[in-house]
Order: sequence, then structure tokens, then C-alpha cells
Amino acid sequence: MIDTAHYVYRTDVAYSDVGPDGLLSQGGLLRILQEAAAIASDDVGYGLKDIPRTGVHWILSGWRLELVAHPAWRAALEVETWPRTMDGFLSDRDFLAWEVTPKGRRLAARGTSKWFLVDAETGKITRVTDQVRAAYELGDGILFQNPIPNNGKTPGDAPVTFRTVAGRRDIDTNLHVNNIHYLDYAVEALPEEVYRSLPDTVDIVFRRQILLGTPIQCLYARTGDGKHQVEIRSEQDGMVTHHAYVWFYQNNTKKEDNEP
Repeated sequence: MIDTAHYVYRTDVAYSDVGPDGLLSQGGLLRILQEAAAIASDDVGYGLKDIPRTGVHWILSGWRLELVAHPAWRAALEVETWPRTMDGFLSDRDFLAWEVTPKGRRLAARGTSKWFLVDAETGKITRVTDQVRAAYELGDGILFQNPIPNNGKTPGDAPVTFRTVAGRRDIDTNLHVNNIHYLDYAVEALPEEVYRSLPDTVDIVFRRQILLGTPIQCLYARTGDGKHQVEIRSEQDGMVTHHAYVWFYQNNTKKEDNEP
């Protein structure tokens, strides 16, 4: 059953959320979870419209997404989301996405994320105050045994498999590339055979924001434990900026997890 402490966001899988197979993609899932998180914070007074009053906002430090099932276009979803921790400068927020059918609900996806609280005037991270913490109700339970990685390392011989320039289409209200597009860039960098059988789990760790007009390089490599890694970086005047690391891999979660 849904914990009443959890915020529940109800939506349908949109056409833009599905891949060539007509089923929910990782990019579509990321869009839906981002929306659920944004609305959940908005409802407790720490959303986009509240920045002039609060002087703070949340930015992402990392994502983990896992597709357990693959809902089709127009499938009804219920997304539960809740902050699990809120200490120091960071908050962990978790997600369970359920596909709602006439026969009941089945788990479609789960996810976790890390968020920094940022001072809107200075653009620097700031400590979570008692006032901010009091606006949220924390949930419990850990969906994943292993945390989202903090960083990555790319082999020196890793090839650049995709290049692009951050365009106007990519920029959000924070005036830098929205986190959804980091996943878009990484998918473009994958070998065709990996893309055609895309693993169900993806981790993203954000290292440095990408601004409009930044020339981007994506480097592909296999890690020692078999994950498909893409580093998103830029280079100017011989200086390399590491923007993000993305890992695609198969988790061992059971594919069907039906709620009674």
C-alpha cells in the first residue's frame, strides 16, 4: 500500500517518453521522476515559484534509475516519492513507479537521487536548515544496497564516440543543461549493439554544470565490472572539465513485482 507520508504523482506515459519499441524509455522515466520530485517540493513550499521567498533551490548531484517493467504509451502510472535523508548540504530522494491496470498495480520502475541545496543568489551549495527540513516529511527504507557513485575514471585510450554543442534546446531555468539531456548525450555515445539491448539500470553522477554553447565530448569505455560507461567532458585551451559520468548495466531486480 502507498505510505501516506509519500507524495503520489499520477500521470500517463506520454508519446515523448517511449522509445522506438513504443515502451517507456530511461529518458522518459527520468522526465517523469524529475517532474514528480519538482511537484512534491513545490507542494511543500520549496518549488520553482518559491525561490524569491526562500532564496534556495535544489539541484541534482546524481541519479539511479531502474526499469523493472516496460509500460507502453498511455499507461497510467502512480509515482511515489519521498526524501529519505536531509542532512548537511544534501538530500536523498527515492521513487517507486507503479503501472496501474484494471487488474491492479505492478512495479514499473524504482529510483533514487541525490540533491544539493543551493543559494539562489550566490549559486553555491548551502546547508539544509531546520526550516527547510521541517517542510518535508522523511520516509524510510533503502531501495538499493549500493549508493550512487561519487565519481568515475576514464581509461586513457577511451575513444570519443559522440560530440555535440549544448544548445538552447538543452537549457533549463537554472541556465544550464537540464539533467535529462546528460542521459541523451550518453545514449548517443553507446555502441549500436549496446543501444539495441540497453540494460535496465543507469547511474548518473553530475560533476560540473554545462553551459550554453559548450562543445561536449562523450567517451565510451567498459568498466572492470562490465558496465558501459560514458564520460561527458569538455576541453578548452588544454583544460579538461569533467561534467558527468553515466553507467548502464543490468541489475538483478525481479522483473515482476506485483502489489497485492
